[in-house]
Amino acid sequence: MIGVGSGRPASPPNARASERDCWIALSLVPGIGPAGFAHLVRRHGSAAAAWGAGPEGLASVGRLGAEAAAGFAELRRDGARSLARHLADRTNADGGRIVTGLDQDYPLALHTLDPRPPTLYVAGDGAALAERAVGIVGTRRASGYGLATATELAAELARAGIVVVSGLALGIDGAAHRAAVSAGARCVAVLPSPLNRIYPPRHRGLAREIVRHGGALVSEVAIGAPVGRPDFARRNRIIAGLSEAVVVVEAPDRSGALLTAAAAIAIGRELYAVPGPIDAMGSRGCNRLIADHGAAIVTSVAALLHQIGLSQHARPPAVGALSEVEGQVLRRLLERSGSLEELVDRTGHPPASVASALTLLEARGLVNPFGGATFHPTLAARRLARVV
Repeated sequence: MIGVGSGRPASPPNARASERDCWIALSLVPGIGPAGFAHLVRRHGSAAAAWGAGPEGLASVGRLGAEAAAGFAELRRDGARSLARHLADRTNADGGRIVTGLDQDYPLALHTLDPRPPTLYVAGDGAALAERAVGIVGTRRASGYGLATATELAAELARAGIVVVSGLALGIDGAAHRAAVSAGARCVAVLPSPLNRIYPPRHRGLAREIVRHGGALVSEVAIGAPVGRPDFARRNRIIAGLSEAVVVVEAPDRSGALLTAAAAIAIGRELYAVPGPIDAMGSRGCNRLIADHGAAIVTSVAALLHQIGLSQHARPPAVGALSEVEGQVLRRLLERSGSLEELVDRTGHPPASVASALTLLEARGLVNPFGGATFHPTLAARRLARVV
């Protein structure tokens, strides 16, 4: 693999500072991306030389039009050092910092990407980017089954000392982040937008909680960059790059989570998928990954932890504080989520008794209904099941 900025003798401090400024400035050229940046640096020998070549040097980079050349010309009027300092000040003002591929705190895991992102914008504790990490991704339109599974997986990984990485999206991503934070662990959210424009906006509070609990926010988009459609493809690639394994919890056929899965496969990360009902649209992508042998099947949290070299100490349910019917209903739900009718069949109790038990379990925070038809055990219920 040819890495940008590797294989050359160390530069003097002043020259290195100038090269770093040019890394930041050159990465701001409209439409250049990691591949274009890597091409220019290889072609000219350094970012400083590529910067000095000006817009004419973009001719060798495919798919860059007049907009890129005009943007490059405008950027050069300010100068690389001025641009880098101004952007650093703006990023610092919003609680972040710039990390380039020349810096020692650039995530080691991303060095395996070719090409790697030349610059990252990071808020929070960068130490979270250096620890063992597993990505959890899935659809924004998650079912109760998907949300419960993502929550359990993330919580157990977090308690096992693994950093959970996801994309801060609605649905599966948000559930994974919340579970990690609730477990008191670090997690990393990779954004498709600048640090000062959290996407989606309704997860601004969750982003603050991630940072407050020692985690980090990461973006490839500079503060002040023109706001257009969020760049999910580049975000998904970073999620895969930061993770030693990626778990797809729930994904329809055309889900962005499958792009993360494809990125994980392309860079040699382990890929896992959670199976779902064969008639569930939201599980088609996962089921296909498993059927095509693109991903290993996740049969349980314990099995996943074992596959990635960790362990879980499962314990029998302790439901002494519950009534007999409540305890039996909860045990059945811990085995498999189900509807009222299914629980009646599986417990042998009358519908009225099961309905009453579900109401009381929901009031205790042990059961969540989804769509008013299917019931799922909450994270609190799963924790209760591990208490001797």
